[in-house]
Amino acid sequence: MESFAHNCGATLHLTLKGGGSDLHTALEAVFKALALALDQATQVDARRGGKVPSTKGIID
Repeated sequence: MESFAHNCGATLHLTLKGGGSDLHTALEAVFKALALALDQATQVDARRGGKVPSTKGIID
């Protein structure tokens, strides 16, 4: 995860909540959630005139 964030220039904050004993399963869920979020963020949205969602020009 650190390598991914570093190479794409992103800042990621992860918090694993719960006292589960299987760290592998928890991290697998984190990777899957990140993949789904990135997929959703890069989809063309027909409601926005076929553009990819962006905050460019909105956030200072």
